Amino acid sequence: MQQSHIHFGQPAVSGSVVIWLCQTATTPAPTAVAGLTPSCPQSGTVTGQITAANVINASTLSQQITAGELDEVIAAIRAGVAYANVHATPLNPGGEIRGQIRASRHKDKD
Repeated sequence: MQQSHIHFGQPAVSGSVVIWLCQTATTPAPTAVAGLTPSCPQSGTVTGQITAANVINASTLSQQITAGELDEVIAAIRAGVAYANVHATPLNPGGEIRGQIRASRHKDKD
């Protein structure tokens, strides 16, 4: 895997990267200097915790997301307007896997 991110965008619409999920030395995340973004594995799972420090400025001004606005990213996920994009090989520079992110609601057990 080369890189993976969370973007703002409805189905079939491209949007800005707002959170990097993983990176490589050749495609470092803007948050790499702070050690906030894990390296992408060649296979397996990426794990970690996303905080406000992981949120970067949206490159599309109309999306009005600035660095640190985690609540806005969560609201976009809940509204169904965020997707994950995985860039696995150089054959498809726009990404090979894309999927809308859906929030699930968990009920606490008594």
